[in-house]
Amino acid sequence: MKSIELSGSKRVSLGKKDSKNLRREGKVPCVVYGGKENVHFTTESISFKNIIYTPEVFVIKLDVEGNKLDAVIQDMQFHPVTDELIHVDLVQLIDGKPLTVNLPINLTGSAKGVKKGGKLRLNKRNVKVKGLPTALVDNITIDITNLKIGDSVRIKELAQEGLTFTEAPNDVVVAVKTSRKAAAQSGNDDDDEEEEAATEA
Repeated sequence: MKSIELSGSKRVSLGKKDSKNLRREGKVPCVVYGGKENVHFTTESISFKNIIYTPEVFVIKLDVEGNKLDAVIQDMQFHPVTDELIHVDLVQLIDGKPLTVNLPINLTGSAKGVKKGGKLRLNKRNVKVKGLPTALVDNITIDITNLKIGDSVRIKELAQEGLTFTEAPNDVVVAVKTSRKAAAQSGNDDDDEEEEAATEA
């Protein structure tokens, strides 16, 4: 997985008033879970610019006043009006200890159904998986080349070595749906077949 370095400062006060003051200064409160103890820190909100506006998952090499650890983002909170990043939860990566994260879906190939006029529908842009840090990958890749109109790929059909998919097995990840164009084309094809049959008769 790709990694990025991030430094922060320990938080002394954890109250709402302190959090509000930090945000006024362009900083964002953060917390890292999963280790021996939770690590509360703050960093410049701009530090997350290249992390949160991308579907990719990064290993964050964090340095909080000399306390170095690796973590991934677990959750982010945004202001409902300004869309400002107001809080970040991270989970620490520890060798031998499994964790649950969301990995982005990466589609490859051109679906046969789309070429026939169908419409590709991506129902899930990311999926939740559980596994050891060493098993984590950049994304879950799905080859959609052989998908025809009406075909779909469900959670239970996905596989990635060392990872367990924790969402409902029958949840549809991607599908090729029929469209008016495809339906019309199908109707024309049926008419053509009937005409050919009548001519042969």
